[in-house]
Amino acid sequence: MRRPELGCLSVTGATQARPPSSSGTAAAEPAPRSRCSRRLWRPRGTPCYAPDAPGYGRSPPIEASRYRPSALAGLAVTLMDALGLAPAVWVGSSWGAILGVHTAGRFPKRFTGLVLLDSGYIDARDNPHYDPSSGLEKRIAQLNARLEKGEVWDATPELIASAMYAAEAEPCSPVLPSLNGTGIAILLLRATEPPESEPLRIRGVERFHAALPDAEVVPLRGVGHFLLRDAEPSVERIVVEWLARRS
Repeated sequence: MRRPELGCLSVTGATQARPPSSSGTAAAEPAPRSRCSRRLWRPRGTPCYAPDAPGYGRSPPIEASRYRPSALAGLAVTLMDALGLAPAVWVGSSWGAILGVHTAGRFPKRFTGLVLLDSGYIDARDNPHYDPSSGLEKRIAQLNARLEKGEVWDATPELIASAMYAAEAEPCSPVLPSLNGTGIAILLLRATEPPESEPLRIRGVERFHAALPDAEVVPLRGVGHFLLRDAEPSVERIVVEWLARRS
């Protein structure tokens, strides 16, 4: 186990069966409380790295303007260079999936695969309740109100609001078509709960498939947005089988 640090990022590396500069793939998930399951990658003997996003874990926060996905994409690739990673498989959950789309879009030659866990296929503007006039300060106030009601997060309301606000300014849907024809294999695992959100998800999947007709989409029945929390064994099985088919 090693935990290298690079400026505003720290990362935990799982035990490796071969050096990360080999021709195998590696996984990176720069998401809040990112989790890297050794059980998930062991069948391929693949090294796995789980970065703490800026402001989470051991990584210090950065300026609000640097939370734009396009900026964090450059930071992620800089970290990959520091680790000596060969082309990688990016596994991202929620915000980590959004960053994966943008990073692969900017640096397609760095990746052989992209695994999106219920994100990267729906933009904030798709939600009928989305309020484009809601500024950063209002979002911080809303999160502080939720915090006072007992919700618990891995970072401050200010940091979470900054990340959300920046991601909304750079939606994934315009980036998706640029991934078509890059040779990057793409797997989307999506939630199906709550059922009232299914029309929104289905529209997102239709747009996703129109941009990426070769991508594989797997709905997880009875599972909400946080797939690793609600269905980790199923997620691991699906991803391991998907990787095996690609090898």
